[in-house]
Order: sequence, then structure tokens, then C-alpha cells
Amino acid sequence: MSLRIPEVTKHPNEKFAIGLKYIPPDLDLDAAESISSCAVAISPSVAGGLAVVGNVVIDDDTVSQMVKDGVNDVEYYVTFLTTLSTGSIYEDKILVKIRNK
Repeated sequence: MSLRIPEVTKHPNEKFAIGLKYIPPDLDLDAAESISSCAVAISPSVAGGLAVVGNVVIDDDTVSQMVKDGVNDVEYYVTFLTTLSTGSIYEDKILVKIRNK
């Protein structure tokens, strides 16, 4: 089975939040399981490239990160390393395509 990586296209001048919603069976809110922390990394890391703005936001079952900038025609992977209250750790990616169109 192959996992599908979500994709987002943005203009180099745009700034907005991207994120992930965790649903059962990954997160069991009925059992009081929660998201404890989340770290975000962007690759590739290039001058003038896609950058984070502020901190990761955790809202119940969702993690999000504001992003800005990016070099036209470059594609970036934004990796979310999410830790749950039970100790489970998820590493998920969003592909961000920068297009000046």
C-alpha cells in the first residue's frame, strides 16, 4: 500500500497555514488521547525558500503551521513530527509547490 502525500500549491507572495487533522484510529479522542507536541521541518532549505512563521498550532485533533515565501517552481516537503499523549509518534508530510501563475 502506498501512502498519499497531500499537496498544496501556493504563490511565492502568499502566506497561509497548512496542517493535518488526525482521526481514528490514529487519535482516539474518546479515550482522552491528545496531541502533546509537534515539530515542523522544511526541505529543501534554500535561501529565500519556503519558511515557517511563528509556532505550530495544536487545536484538539489538528496541527497547523503558517508558511510564507518560496522560490518559484521549487517543491518543498513540510514534515510534521507529531507526538501523542500515549507516546505514539507520527511523521507526516505535505508537499508545497511554489508556482508564480
